[in-house]
Amino acid sequence: MKSVRLRIWGLIAAFTLLASVPFLVPHSAIVGVVAFVPLFALADLLEEHKVKHQNWLTYFPFLFFNLATTFWICWISIAGAIAAIALNALQMFFIFWLFRKFKKRFSGALPYIFFIAAWIAWERVYQDVEISWPWLILGESFATSPHLVQWYEYTGFLGGSLWVLVTSTVVYHFLRGCFKWVYTRRIRGALAFATALLLIVPVVISSVIYDKVEEKGEPVEVVAIQPNIDAYYEKHGGLDQDIQDSIMVALAEPLMTERTRYVVTPETFTFDFDLDRPATNGTYMHVLEFLKRHPGADFLLGSVTYRFYAAKSQGTSAVKSIGNIWYDSFNTAMMIDTTGIINLYHKSKLVPGTEIIPYQRFIPFLGKIMSAFGGSAGSYGRQDKLSILHGRDGLGVGAMICYESVYGDYYRQTAKLGAGFVAVITNDGWWGDTPGYKQHFRYAQLRAIETRRDVVHVANTGITGFIDQRGDVTQHTGWWEPVAIKGDVHINKDLTFYSVNGDIIGRICCFLFLLLLAAWIVRLIVKK
Repeated sequence: MKSVRLRIWGLIAAFTLLASVPFLVPHSAIVGVVAFVPLFALADLLEEHKVKHQNWLTYFPFLFFNLATTFWICWISIAGAIAAIALNALQMFFIFWLFRKFKKRFSGALPYIFFIAAWIAWERVYQDVEISWPWLILGESFATSPHLVQWYEYTGFLGGSLWVLVTSTVVYHFLRGCFKWVYTRRIRGALAFATALLLIVPVVISSVIYDKVEEKGEPVEVVAIQPNIDAYYEKHGGLDQDIQDSIMVALAEPLMTERTRYVVTPETFTFDFDLDRPATNGTYMHVLEFLKRHPGADFLLGSVTYRFYAAKSQGTSAVKSIGNIWYDSFNTAMMIDTTGIINLYHKSKLVPGTEIIPYQRFIPFLGKIMSAFGGSAGSYGRQDKLSILHGRDGLGVGAMICYESVYGDYYRQTAKLGAGFVAVITNDGWWGDTPGYKQHFRYAQLRAIETRRDVVHVANTGITGFIDQRGDVTQHTGWWEPVAIKGDVHINKDLTFYSVNGDIIGRICCFLFLLLLAAWIVRLIVKK
């Protein structure tokens, strides 16, 4: 029995390593395509030896995977990190638990098809609910090796999830056939051939696509500002906003030329911005003064904004009150020229616990619970539909605020709406010098591939950089560095297959999962 326990923990460790490394180590994503091999072996081992506490033993791999890749959440809140990691792991465990139960009722390849469909259906639905943390969707792991998945312009990142799950399934059965001789020679040969195809063909296709992709569109000069203002101290009263504004201007001014079309700041660079009385905000006035010196440029500013109402009905579902006055607060990206605000976009994909209290309209006391775990007691307002910004010249600019850039299906709509390039504005200083800000920057490389749009990733601190239409980083800043950089983005107006059609793989898997689930329920009823 001791040898069985050692094998169990060895398989748990192998899964944790294979699944985590692609999210953490550059150029390592290929190892992740076999990450689920140890997990499938673990399920069979537990069943074969009738091991006790099987549920716990299949929960630990997902817990360790989440802990290894997103431990940095604890920099914001230890209690919140424990809750987020444990609950995200619990959802993964539940899918695997369903697979093990399904496997007892059906034999052959059907349980593995069920598992693949269930997992991808979960990844798809997870992007559309209020309690959403899609940071560890399997397809995102290829952000460390974007040259492997140039075909994301057709499939999106769920194509990467499908590659991981299908390859792991085939490789597991190939190895099982080799070591346990449970299949005929013909089946083992077919599995060997399928393994070779799955490991080689996607890489070759990606290489061919990469060589053919070229930058499309007119080059436009953009200045990106990384002010490096401490997220925990200086942005919350420790440093006067006028000083922050002077840092911003001092960084941008030397880079400005007659070609400069856009200047971009990070998310929430300024606060207390009354949208109905913008002149009361000092940063706004400093931006207007800056633009008078550079009238050919437009300014994309990130800010926490407010809008006040005479009645509650005029606000969003997150409306709050001060006495008899109702108001909404927003995490906003706004386009400004010499005449003032041209247009704006309110962040829609809000961070659970810190920017939104999930389903608070149905569970009013949830805000107090979230607050006890280090979260917010209220929610930001948000837009119901995505919109893009436009400069004075009519050029469309996609503005993704913070971790909205993790939502592939949401992000690709910027291209469909007419964005020629995308600015991801963020404040990644909350997580310290950990893998968090590096992962976030890499995810933008996948979004560039999916939409074939240049990306300007602008962080308060973390990594600010330019990414081209092949997902290559053309220049970037370092950590904890006050700096501005200048580069060209190309205004591409062509749409990729994925930009037009979205997550087809996710929709198919949702249908397939429901179909197989119905078959399972029918079989249970018939047996009874």
